[in-house]
Amino acid sequence: MSVDRLGDKVLEGCSGRRSDSFSRGTFLTAQTSDAPFGSQPVGVEDAAFSLSDNDNSELALSPWRWPIRMSSPERAILEMLDELPADESFQKVDTLFEGLVSLRPKLLNQLLEECRSIKVKRLFFIYADKHVHPWRKHIDTAHIELGRGDRSLVQGGRLHPTCRMTVPAELVPQETVDGA
Repeated sequence: MSVDRLGDKVLEGCSGRRSDSFSRGTFLTAQTSDAPFGSQPVGVEDAAFSLSDNDNSELALSPWRWPIRMSSPERAILEMLDELPADESFQKVDTLFEGLVSLRPKLLNQLLEECRSIKVKRLFFIYADKHVHPWRKHIDTAHIELGRGDRSLVQGGRLHPTCRMTVPAELVPQETVDGA
């Protein structure tokens, strides 16, 4: 049985039918309807991880030789923001966001324009403004829909002044008081 045929069989066996949104030979779970992105593969890259440099034809069917689809760092941070506050902590996301110094602004613009979650987009700008990374100034917010009205993520938090979302107090910029 060929690798392509093997991939089709496994995909058919998992869901009962073959989904055209999958590439042959890659195994991903189907996206749910509440996922922050549609079925577009924007920000998803294929990487071939091989634990063997041997070109033996019998190893071609080995799962260690199959490509793995993974999110780019730009998409991964948006997916992580979608997990707040239920499955991730604000502190963990803040620490991770602090290290994101080399994100690609063009890809971020495209992902933020295609993202369907207002919560994710607002949280992204809260963290991006907090950490003042160099790529932040290159993101054009004119075509990014941020919704209307105030939103609340946590009880007992504070309303962020620009993103209009209730978040933990440490994410809200400190007000400066004039000495006058």
